[in-house]
Amino acid sequence: MAGRKKTAPETVEAEVVNEVAVTQPAKMEFRLINPTEDGFLRVIKWNKEELEAAVRQKMASYENVVYTEDSMQQAKKDRAELNGLIKDIEDRRKIVKKIINEPYNVFEAELKEILALIQEPVGIIDKQVKAFEDQQKEEKKAKIRASYDEVIGDLESVLPFDKVFDSRYLNQTYKLATAQADIKSKVEKVRTDLETIDSLESKYKLNAKDVYIKTLDLSKALAENKRLSDLEEKLEAEKRRKAEEEAERKRLAEERKKAAEERERLAEEQRKAREAQLRAEQESVSKQPESVTEQPQNVIESPENGTEPAKNVSNGTENGTQGPMAAVDPFTQQQASEQPKAQEKRYQTRFYAKGTRGQLEALIQFMNENNIEYGRIKA
Repeated sequence: MAGRKKTAPETVEAEVVNEVAVTQPAKMEFRLINPTEDGFLRVIKWNKEELEAAVRQKMASYENVVYTEDSMQQAKKDRAELNGLIKDIEDRRKIVKKIINEPYNVFEAELKEILALIQEPVGIIDKQVKAFEDQQKEEKKAKIRASYDEVIGDLESVLPFDKVFDSRYLNQTYKLATAQADIKSKVEKVRTDLETIDSLESKYKLNAKDVYIKTLDLSKALAENKRLSDLEEKLEAEKRRKAEEEAERKRLAEERKKAAEERERLAEEQRKAREAQLRAEQESVSKQPESVTEQPQNVIESPENGTEPAKNVSNGTENGTQGPMAAVDPFTQQQASEQPKAQEKRYQTRFYAKGTRGQLEALIQFMNENNIEYGRIKA
């Protein structure tokens, strides 16, 4: 590395300070004496061109260099040489920086001592200024509050002062008259909005008013009223639909009930008609004279009444001249059907029958269908 060129020291002209008489007060004015503002170090001169040319020449020899195992010692030597150059440059830079910074560090410390002397009374004055400004703000706020009290009326519980007051009113750039007008405008707007809500023909205007008091937004209050009204309408429509469905269900059930009652009534009328027909037939048979002088009797044991005669069923011949014959089973038709009707003989027997209503009706129907005469047994 080439040596550093030596240059002659620069001549700096210092500001000449005249002596001040002791009787004159010192000026609170900051002035530079040495060096003057134009006399500060502008350029640090050094052998930049010479050193840069030597470094570039040297660095060119390392372009595309490849070290092998045999030349590893040379690689370490080259590295040490370059690191030494870097260290030398850095050391010299730090020395220059230290030399230049030494007078500034002293200068800075001296200025801070003087600043400390100034800042102490500044703090005292600042407290007094702040107290004065705070007092002005309180007085301004009181005047704004007085304007609020003039117009608030019965809305104070709905619209307290803190809700309409804006801290920007206390800024010096914000005129008192403007703040007072703004307060009155806000109160009047709230009064008008509440009157609008009260004029609603809706059961939900109290809900809308609650929303307005919280938000001071008329559009939100009206939207809440509409939401609740729409919800009620929807619920009422659903209620009507369910009522109509229930009425239809009851109507269909009533129709089914009436249809069932009508079927039962018709069945009862048919049953009564059959019973009336049966009684008429029994009465008609009972009025006919008996044609057989001697009749065999079959006696059937009754579980409830003991022995009693069975009903008289007439199976004799049409002229009634036949003598007593053996009893025949009234539940079979085989004997009668085997002979031609012209040669059939008719017999008469007495028997007892017991069963359910349906069974007895079926028995009567059987005898009617097979042309078997029957009648009531006389005591």
